[in-house]
Amino acid sequence: MARDGWMNDPCAPGYDPKTGLYHVSFQWNPSGPDWGDICWGSATSPDLLNWTLQDEPCLRPEASYDNRGIFTGCMINGKDGSLTYAYTSVNHLPIHYTLQHVKGSESLSLAKSFDGGKTFRRIDANPILPSEPAGLDVTGWRDPFVAKWPRMARHLSVDENDTLFGIVSGGIRYTTPTTFLYTIDANELSNWRYIGPLSNFGLNLRPSKWSGDLGKNWEVTNFTTLRDSEDPSIERDFVIMGTEGCIPERRPSAPDPDTLSPSRPSRGQLWFSGDLQTPRSTKSSLSGPVEMTFKFGGHLDNGCLYAANSFFDPKTQKQIVWGWITEEDICDDLRHEQGWSGCLAMPRELALQTLHNVIGTSSGSNLHSITSIEKHLNTDGTYTIRTLASQPYTPLVSALRQHPNVKYTYLPRSDLGPLNSVHLPGGLTSKSWELDTTFSVSRSTQHIGVSISHAEDNSRTTTLFYDQPSESFVINRPAFPVLNSSELVNSEPERAPFTLFETQEAGREELRIRVWRDNSVMEVFVNGRCAISTRIYAAEETFGVKFFADECVEGIVDVPSQLLEAEVWDGIGI
Repeated sequence: MARDGWMNDPCAPGYDPKTGLYHVSFQWNPSGPDWGDICWGSATSPDLLNWTLQDEPCLRPEASYDNRGIFTGCMINGKDGSLTYAYTSVNHLPIHYTLQHVKGSESLSLAKSFDGGKTFRRIDANPILPSEPAGLDVTGWRDPFVAKWPRMARHLSVDENDTLFGIVSGGIRYTTPTTFLYTIDANELSNWRYIGPLSNFGLNLRPSKWSGDLGKNWEVTNFTTLRDSEDPSIERDFVIMGTEGCIPERRPSAPDPDTLSPSRPSRGQLWFSGDLQTPRSTKSSLSGPVEMTFKFGGHLDNGCLYAANSFFDPKTQKQIVWGWITEEDICDDLRHEQGWSGCLAMPRELALQTLHNVIGTSSGSNLHSITSIEKHLNTDGTYTIRTLASQPYTPLVSALRQHPNVKYTYLPRSDLGPLNSVHLPGGLTSKSWELDTTFSVSRSTQHIGVSISHAEDNSRTTTLFYDQPSESFVINRPAFPVLNSSELVNSEPERAPFTLFETQEAGREELRIRVWRDNSVMEVFVNGRCAISTRIYAAEETFGVKFFADECVEGIVDVPSQLLEAEVWDGIGI
């Protein structure tokens, strides 16, 4: 999104019905590709497709209470006709969950625009919240998110028309990561009242691999209520959060800390769903009149996407989420050479995914061990399961396919096996493409997916596949063909928990892999409920694409796996 310099968290996404424009801002250092002197850049669009980027920051760190940085926040459509930014105003650095938090170093401020977002002016009452709640030793207190929350309003018996809810991300030291809940007077946006921590799960709660590590401190938390598309009376509340302080695990995407490889921080981009309930005791500073339990939760993205920030789009009636694609897989020298760092992922639609009459998984895992799904036992012994799903913004996908230079290819059904891979005629000629492919997966299959070759001898490939025995989806990334390339680029594999479900009538679920590439950025979505964003730096050329299945699970006899169909749009763009 930024033309140059450093950018990270998406900020203040939203829609202005008065002008018909979408807005998104972002943390930005226009002076160079390193973090520092953080202001907000901004852009507008009539359709979430075509963007007009402002040349200058819309907010700079120039007031006494925000002179060390304009950190993440949100946009509110004010009843006074304004567009209002609620942002984290920072007057002291460094700030990190491992350091003692200086009271007042992070405060909450407002800036208003009455000209459709062309200019923003800080209000005189700033900072409207000068510090974190009294009596708490916090690990962080930032990234306000504001929206209506009818289910919360009903639980607290407040007027949902005149009440907004705000959450501010952080944690309570030695106790729990959390997000701090506030009620806001919708007629006076500077009037915030503290309710209490929304959740108290303890440090580093890790229900299972399916849900991830909830960490020690949360950043950029959002809430949303999603409805079942088949039965709108079914609603579930969700919180999306970036989790800091996760306990490191030896994952393929985490290089050995003893090497010189670029590496990512120990954090995650997660979500959870739960019930709103009244705590047993509200006398502690760690509880208020409401708390949100953990019923099920998972990974919003299993790769390099972080700081997901969302808004409700009144035009599509969808919750739209933006995320930051980090630049942490390359060394500083290469990052400085390219002159910029970080970008935004494609906007994504969130949905409540429902599967009926489920009897198990294709790999035999117990459904009750999968903590990323809600399970409802039906009278016939089958289960209805629900989880959070995401996909790229549908109108954006359609528009990208309409670019005049697009080459479209369709591949029909074909058997797969050790001797039966299917090749894409002509391969891929651009570095901007979409692939949408569906497989039927045999019980005897170990790996099934797509391999993209970046060398004539196939020595360097990007391979995306479902690893059925381990119930994982894996992306093997190519390494630079130079000496000590691991010191320049982290090209270790990405791995995400994933399985296919079996239903009573339809049998084994089909495997659907959707991939978008834009230069070094690759975004992958598997059956809607698994997403992986990654960087492919050593993939300048493509020499071939094949669809494959390895039928080598001993002792299992089944029909061969099949490529059911594949569609490719090569040369996508706006």
